[in-house]
Order: sequence, then C-alpha cells, then structure tokens
Amino acid sequence: MKGNSMNSETIGAAMKKQFIEVYGVKPVKFVRAPGRVNLIGEHTDYNGYPVMPIAIPFTISIAAAPREDRQVRISNTDPIFQAASFDLSPDIPHSDTGQWANYVKAAANELCSRSDLDLYGMNALFSGDIPNSAGLSSSSALVIASALALLAVNDIRMDKTELAEMMARGEHYVGTQGGGMDQAICLLGRQGKAVKLDFFPLRHTYAPFPDNHSIVVAHSLVRAAKTENALLLYNRRPAECRLATAIINTRYNAGPPLSRLGDLPGHAFFTAFANPVDFVNETFDKSSYTLDEVANLTGENAESLTSKYLMTRSGVPMPSPPEGFLIRQRALHVLTEAKRVEESAKALGCGDARMFGKLMNESHRSCDEQYGISTPELNRLTEIMRSNGALGARLTGAGFGGCAIGLVRDENVESLLDGVREEYYNTFIKENHPELLKTVSSPESLMFTVKPSDGAYTRQL
Repeated sequence: MKGNSMNSETIGAAMKKQFIEVYGVKPVKFVRAPGRVNLIGEHTDYNGYPVMPIAIPFTISIAAAPREDRQVRISNTDPIFQAASFDLSPDIPHSDTGQWANYVKAAANELCSRSDLDLYGMNALFSGDIPNSAGLSSSSALVIASALALLAVNDIRMDKTELAEMMARGEHYVGTQGGGMDQAICLLGRQGKAVKLDFFPLRHTYAPFPDNHSIVVAHSLVRAAKTENALLLYNRRPAECRLATAIINTRYNAGPPLSRLGDLPGHAFFTAFANPVDFVNETFDKSSYTLDEVANLTGENAESLTSKYLMTRSGVPMPSPPEGFLIRQRALHVLTEAKRVEESAKALGCGDARMFGKLMNESHRSCDEQYGISTPELNRLTEIMRSNGALGARLTGAGFGGCAIGLVRDENVESLLDGVREEYYNTFIKENHPELLKTVSSPESLMFTVKPSDGAYTRQL
C-alpha cells in the first residue's frame, strides 16, 4: 500500500508525456488532491457534528487541457480503469455502479447545476497512489480533483469552503449518503495540523498534531467495497440517525424541529441531561425498533417514514433489516463521538498525545459496538497496534473494512510496524484468511506512516 514516492514535478512530467500520447496535445493544468485519515469523529459529519481528519501525502493527480466543446474525455495511467467520455450537463447519465467515471461525473454534474458557471469540457489524464477501498477517501479525492481540473481549464477560481460544500452534495450522485468531511479535508488540509471541521455551515479550525508522533496506517485486507449491498449497509446508518431525529422531535415536541442530531445542543430538553448517555437511555428504551414501532412513536405511518427517511438515490425504499432499526445504538455512538471530538481538540491543543490516544481507543469501541461498522479483522488489527506501542488505535473511514490507524511516538514506529507485520499479516491473516494474501507482494506494501500534509492545489503544467 506504499504510495508513489515521486514528487509533484516528476509525476507531472511523466503524466505530461503520457497525456500527449493519448490526446495528441499538451496538457496545461496539473491538479493534485490528497486522501485523508480521519483521526476521530466517525459518521458524525452528516449528523451535523464535528470530525478531526488530516490530509495525507498520497494523492489523485490530473493532467488536463481544455476543449472547445462540452465533452469530457478521461483516461487513466492505470489500464485497469477504462477510458470514458461524457457531455457536460446538470443531468449526466450514470455509468454502471462502481465505475470510476461516476466520481468524475459527480463533480461535473454538481458544477453544471450552477447557472452562473458556463463550462467547456476537457481532456484529462488521471493517476493516483491512494489505495482503493481502504477507507482513505480515494473516491472524494477523485471528485475534488475532477472539480478542480474542470474549473482550472475554464479559468474559474472558487472559494475552497464553497467548493467543499458543493462537492459534498455532488458526491451523493454516486449513491453514498455521507457528509462533507472528506471533501473539506481534501481542500483544507495543512502540513503539521489536524483539522477540526464543523458543519451546517462548514467551518474549520486547526489543531497542532503532536510533535515527535506519527500515524501508522495498516490495511486490514478487508475491502470496503462500493457494491449495492455495501452501499445499503452504509446508507442504513444515516437513515437510522434520521429516524432517531424523528422520534426525538415527537417525544420532546422540539421547537424548532431538529433537522439532524447535531441540532440537539441548542435545545433545553437535551442540555438538561448530565451527559449524552443519559439522554439516549431516557429517550430510546429499546435496542431495536420495527418501522411500525417508529411510526407509533412519531405519529406517522410507515409509508410516510419510508418516503421521508428510507429512500435510496434510485428511488427504491431501503428494506427493513431483519434485526430491526438499531436507533438507540446509532444515536449513542453519534452523541458520544461528538463529545470525543471536542475533547480531542482540547487534548491536541494542550499537546496531550496520551489523552488523545485514549479517546481514539474509545472511538473504535463505539464504532464497533454501537455503530456496527467494524469487522473482526479491524478489531484484531487495532488490538495488535495497541500492544505494540500505539497510544491509540481505531478504524478510519466509513468502516466495513479498510484501514486501521495507530498514534505512535516516532521512536516506536518501527517496533509497531514489526508487530503488525508478524502478529497480524503473518499470523492472524495467514491462519484465518490466507486467501487475502494471494495478491499481496509483502506486508510492507500494506503499511505506511504519515504526518499531516497540505490540501489540494492546481498549477500550470
């Protein structure tokens, strides 16, 4: 999983040569957009609560040249990603689910929805070293890079915060109902800083990353897939949070009504409780709810609830899960995770890496037990990180696979890597999932170490 060690100038020169071979003209713009590691604050962004990610030094790069028509032609330095083309419009037809072109289309579709933007097309060559399906936001980096390239070839500049909010909406095009963290950190990342992001509206503040510490990232080898079933599992969590909000509005006669769980701090009925746990325990007395039970609690019928809260992008209702909607657990995670983010910002501000690590550990436990997005592999991987020197370890990203991260002092990085290599890849995976190692060249390719990096940029090529 190690990234491309070449610098921007070297990558740009190599892409320029290949661009000429593909399109017969010279590219004029070069864009780089980084992936991210979310240090803490998982699945809080779309609920209106803060997150704290960093940008990482692995990127999506684009060499681009303007066209005189409204066609966008895309190709990739990796032949596994097929070339594609489409015309700019506010209603661009989708490619098949899982196709990389959909992420380029998502950016174009959202930009074209702006009546004040008159866009011409582009020829674009893409390259990247962010591992796919690893929970490091290669997809959002692809969306941001595509938007920046289209704006650049049209000589349009846009405020980073405004663009981040646009692309957060735009990425819903591909079917995920997430928040705005990935797009924001991609644009707003800063070297040496974690970024606390607040939403609705988007705001950002910087917190110093601990000196003499690093983040070790290791792939669990469980792929965070973008299949229809995976999207259903992911999108069910935001839906359960919306159902929680509907129950709260009715039970407490909230005025004005909550739009999302992140609106709770402004209401006296919430602040009257000593902590979020007490509020959740008082509000939700069951661990699982059927849709009919939610209807009884909200005074709505099941059809109305489905229409408001349970529709997929394609207009098909989400099926009720066999275990019921786990509304109580989801609300408990979101509210306690939001509190952990605020406490993490204070810890980083004071240089207290040990406290920050403790909060990371608590976050992972909640992601596993309350939000249900961890896996046995991620649980084992984080345990191994902690036992080999990590001050804190947790999954990062949407979950259901992907990577784990560990906060570690720089002098302990190598011993942590050695422990993960031996105890996770050479022992746990080899004994439990040997098939996952068949396409892996070595454990070293699955691990890397990062510190916070700068966000996306555009330059002349």
